[in-house]
Amino acid sequence: MLVADGASRRVGPSGVLIGRQRDCDIVASDPSVSRRHALVRLTLEGVEVVPLGKSPVDVNGTPTTSPRMLADGDELRVPGLSLAVKIELPRADRGALAGFVLERGGTTFGIAYSPFVIGGGDSDDLIVTKWPPSSLVLHVAQGELYVEVKEGAAQRNDEDLATGTLEPLAAGDKLSYLGETFKIAHAVGSVPTTAVGAKSELASRVSIEILPRGGRIVFTIAGCDYAVYLPDRRFDLMVALLRPPTEYRAGDFIPDDTVRSIVWPRRPEVSRPEINMLISRCRRDLVEAGLAGPRMLERAPGGGGTRVLLAVDAVVEVLS
Repeated sequence: MLVADGASRRVGPSGVLIGRQRDCDIVASDPSVSRRHALVRLTLEGVEVVPLGKSPVDVNGTPTTSPRMLADGDELRVPGLSLAVKIELPRADRGALAGFVLERGGTTFGIAYSPFVIGGGDSDDLIVTKWPPSSLVLHVAQGELYVEVKEGAAQRNDEDLATGTLEPLAAGDKLSYLGETFKIAHAVGSVPTTAVGAKSELASRVSIEILPRGGRIVFTIAGCDYAVYLPDRRFDLMVALLRPPTEYRAGDFIPDDTVRSIVWPRRPEVSRPEINMLISRCRRDLVEAGLAGPRMLERAPGGGGTRVLLAVDAVVEVLS
């Protein structure tokens, strides 16, 4: 982010918060700017601006009130402040090296970054001409591999996979779609990571920052920070699990009835499928932040409760 006077601010894992409040990353002095006006953050698809204030953010002169992807050279404006967007890193450099490959008929295809898109589109990472564009999307987080089926029927080891959800893949699994089958394997020279659950793979500190229309949560794992922005009910769900009522602790399975009362205080009739859908969306947000969301956000056996896997002595704090 380049300010008109020549100063710049790099967008890191926690994003860049723009607003009038003094603890924002970029502070605008104009009184019409909201205390928390906008968040510029990195996603797996690129750079995104999330308007947070009462008034819109101008992107290239167009008022914007909903999240929008940014391109190199775009201009952001809030009252009294103009910012130029400069995107330096190519897509491949933004993703984490996966350590996985796809094998088919003696040919190996490396998964060099996350997300990795397979389909029949010209811009897909691995092109299978008879497939629809962006048919399957592979995600890597904390050394684990997940597949997201965008449309149609896919199978893992001959069992159907749900469309639109993140499903885990392991070395040795067979991934099939429209008559093609790929075998998942570890890349030569890669070191398989341990499954999430070891203390070093769990968050030792969680910082919660409440923002308009949602909030930002930073998980500290083995000295590294992973920041995720969650809108509205997704943020409410994570707060319900991380800062539950006094009879529970963060890391406990929080019953669905308790979650309903916090996330949907006026809708006690919310169904379990609605809760599961919200959990699925949160898991995807966590994966976009580089976290193993499907393992980290765990449903109780048989359903009925949800927890966030944390280190035993984890500290959870709400930033003022």
